Amino acid sequence: MPLSQKTKNRLMMPFAVSPIMKWGAFPGIVGILLFWLGVWRKIGWLKIGGLVLAAPMLWVYFVIIFIYMPFLIFDKIRRGRSRAR
Repeated sequence: MPLSQKTKNRLMMPFAVSPIMKWGAFPGIVGILLFWLGVWRKIGWLKIGGLVLAAPMLWVYFVIIFIYMPFLIFDKIRRGRSRAR
């Protein structure tokens, strides 16, 4: 049974940020490591540099957690209410 376009779009939503994840993964991991090294050694400039490098990955996690997840929850509630009628 072929999937409808709406279902395909819903399944592809988590991967909409994948270009950011492709070019930002390595600098993001390095940035997180530098940030924690700065916290551990109490070096301010290392913390700031780590946050700058980790910013793309932090943005991706922000989008997934605070935008995509609530959308899924409210979409499930909306679909449940429309079926109940």
